[in-house]
Amino acid sequence: MATKRVTASSTRLSSRLTAKPDASNTNITVEKVSVTSSATVKPTKSVKRIIHDDDEAGEEEDTASSEDKEDGDFAGGAAKKKKKTPTATTKTATPSALKKQKSAPKVPIRANSHTNTTMPGTLVLPKTPDGCVKITSWNVSGLNSSLKKGFKTYITAEDADVICIQEHKVQQPLLNLVDPKVYPFNWWGFEEKKGYAGVAMFCKTKPIAVTAGLPTHPDPACTKGRIVTLEYPTCFILGCYVPNAGQGLVRLKERMVWDKAMKAWLLDLKSKGKQIIWTGDLNVCHLPIDLRNPTTNTASAGFTPEERAGFSEILEEVELVDTFREIQGTGVEAEGQYSYFSYRFQCRVKGIGWRLDYFVTDQQMYKERLVESVIREECYGASDHVPVVLVIKGEL
Repeated sequence: MATKRVTASSTRLSSRLTAKPDASNTNITVEKVSVTSSATVKPTKSVKRIIHDDDEAGEEEDTASSEDKEDGDFAGGAAKKKKKTPTATTKTATPSALKKQKSAPKVPIRANSHTNTTMPGTLVLPKTPDGCVKITSWNVSGLNSSLKKGFKTYITAEDADVICIQEHKVQQPLLNLVDPKVYPFNWWGFEEKKGYAGVAMFCKTKPIAVTAGLPTHPDPACTKGRIVTLEYPTCFILGCYVPNAGQGLVRLKERMVWDKAMKAWLLDLKSKGKQIIWTGDLNVCHLPIDLRNPTTNTASAGFTPEERAGFSEILEEVELVDTFREIQGTGVEAEGQYSYFSYRFQCRVKGIGWRLDYFVTDQQMYKERLVESVIREECYGASDHVPVVLVIKGEL
């Protein structure tokens, strides 16, 4: 599909966000976009769940079951039990051997899992190998809050060549977020609704072109705060925050529309003969190994059959690879590696999490250029997500 592009040399305004760097910093042109949404899908059961929603105001507390509560913001689909009217009964003693034993408290699956709940004061992270490029992606779950909890500690220690952040929840660029001498090029995507969504990209190297939003979506204007695509000589980098299916799955149909548009955009980019790096909070756990409690969450946003099938379709038809899962495999030794832990119910300490953040590449890049794809498990506390990192050989 032919789409308009914004180039560094162009002075023409378009429907996309553009940035024109000068010698000292980056002048940014931002177009705020109204968000339109409607509740179109309702679950067949009347179920009250906790889900990881976009809204800064927070989510309702789960009232279903203790197992669901332990899943935090992504609690599973157990229905509420109706209260029975008390009746007079004769209480009989139950032999101790027949009493239901209290289940053991949950602990992390992995013996050496990080369970810190605040960002470490000092971080020492691997340096980028010579001849390689490092990209980091992080859902900061509210940038203003993250800045108070260790955002800069991580960004400085990682020293990535490209920084992709999601869910910044601000309405205008924040100054001095990163060192402008290190990252002279940056682009922001905003949603008009306050405290909602938002993406941003910070780069050491100037891209050829920048596209904000999802041009293949039926309503591209509503996607400006969801995705920014950078074009470089060898590849496209897509920093993405995929819409959540919502409380009670009321936005599941909208999510399916997004997946179809995302697939079309990726196919369009692939047709240009360049490699693809698709990263961000993709708001799906693709396989049961990608979350702690799969059996109780099949009706929860992020793990519905529809969302998982939509992600599978994108991977298969665009011929892409989930780099982390491809490296780690699906065996027992790979369990317990997640990128999101709810702040509630001590999920971080118990190791109850979801893997929602990805680096997806085309097969050629995976086979020929991939050095590593990792989850920075120790970098928790400035957000309820931890960063994910990709290192590739060569230049962008």
